[in-house]
Amino acid sequence: MEFLLVFNDGEFSENDTFLISDWFAHTPRSVLVKNFGVPEENFASIPTSELYIFNGAVPPGLESDRVLSPTGDVPRSFKHRLDSQPPLRTSGGTVRIVDSSNFAASITTSAALVEIEPGAIRELHWHPNNDEWQYYISGQARMGVFTNSGRNRTFNFMAGDVGYVPFATGHYIENIGDQPVKMLEMFKTPRFEDVSLVQWMALTPSATIRHHLNLNDTVMNSLRKEKAPVFR
Repeated sequence: MEFLLVFNDGEFSENDTFLISDWFAHTPRSVLVKNFGVPEENFASIPTSELYIFNGAVPPGLESDRVLSPTGDVPRSFKHRLDSQPPLRTSGGTVRIVDSSNFAASITTSAALVEIEPGAIRELHWHPNNDEWQYYISGQARMGVFTNSGRNRTFNFMAGDVGYVPFATGHYIENIGDQPVKMLEMFKTPRFEDVSLVQWMALTPSATIRHHLNLNDTVMNSLRKEKAPVFR
């Protein structure tokens, strides 16, 4: 089993995780006896140090293991089945977006599960609300990032790699392999937002675009005012 932990605080350290095993190990047995009201021998087998990731018995099904609080269930779910969410689908790939609009518990973080077909790209775009962190799950990808004043970099990625795009920085992601690229885009913001370069150009006075780029009618007529698919 694999899982990915994503934290929205760069100062967080897993070494500072509050662990009940660590708490018990550093609490006098006499205090445990008074707190739980049972004889001290009942605590003979508690761990003497913290347990973080360790072997244990496989738990039963959730329904039989479920504990009901006398105050009722938690009013909102802390689980979102992203893979079960219908994707936004185009000829070049799919995207599933999770943020506070469809997962109420996600009040500080948003993400997109992106799949890019071989030869396709995640279009030229930028994010207007925060930096982007990426985790590449499978496939081979290339990302080009442009900031300003001629500053740009190009990077190749494969499964297990982490990418980063600064706030409001233009970029694209291209599948350079023969298998789909699957990746997570993650943001420290409750809402997922991106700006398509094509749509932005289409909604800018055409004379301004022509003067800056010397584009012909073929390119200008291809610009779409509606939110374009994220893949090309």
